[in-house]
Amino acid sequence: MADIKRKATTRPESRRGMTKGQIREERRNRSKGRAGRKRSLLMFGGILFAIVFIAAIVIPADFGAQNNNGGVNSGGYIEIDPDDGRGHIEGNTPNTEGYSVVPATSGAHWAGATTPLGIPSPARWGRYDAVIPDEILIHNLEHGGIGFHYDCAEECPEIVAALDDLMPRNPSQYIMSPYPGLPSKIAITAWRHHIYLDEVDVEEILKFINEYQDRAPEQVYQNQY
Repeated sequence: MADIKRKATTRPESRRGMTKGQIREERRNRSKGRAGRKRSLLMFGGILFAIVFIAAIVIPADFGAQNNNGGVNSGGYIEIDPDDGRGHIEGNTPNTEGYSVVPATSGAHWAGATTPLGIPSPARWGRYDAVIPDEILIHNLEHGGIGFHYDCAEECPEIVAALDDLMPRNPSQYIMSPYPGLPSKIAITAWRHHIYLDEVDVEEILKFINEYQDRAPEQVYQNQY
């Protein structure tokens, strides 16, 4: 008897042994699956486009910038002070151009490990009994600090003690010093913001700190000196 040759099959392994009807059913199921995935992708893309479109209409173009200009709180409940710049003074000579605000809350300042006062700029945080010039204080404010300053015609130990009580145990980002020539007994400062007080208003000072501390061009402070 002559050998019977088996006809070669082109069916893939997964379909061998299946009837033609079973193969057609598998193809229909695969086609339905591809169509379902395509509909899901189109639906997801449509939802994403709608979200982006609605956000573009609802959210103003300057959202996030109106209250945070390079870290600076340009909004808040107090009008922002004039921008006197933030350049460094070469040679540690005093700034001859003056400042818009007393005490200054921006402007040219010293930078480095030594200054004519024998302290660095920015100064180390904490309380000082001696006057610190604007050329140093500004640098501390640029790093997000809060300044406590007082000017009494006569000694005012109660004001000094009350301000000192508001200084945290770790005075990072707080600097306190006398400042002659204030228009009031007390000045609380931050970068391009200040308030004047004639008594220690704890609620007002804490509100100011909450609004403007660490809101400055170099708001993450690292003491390098």
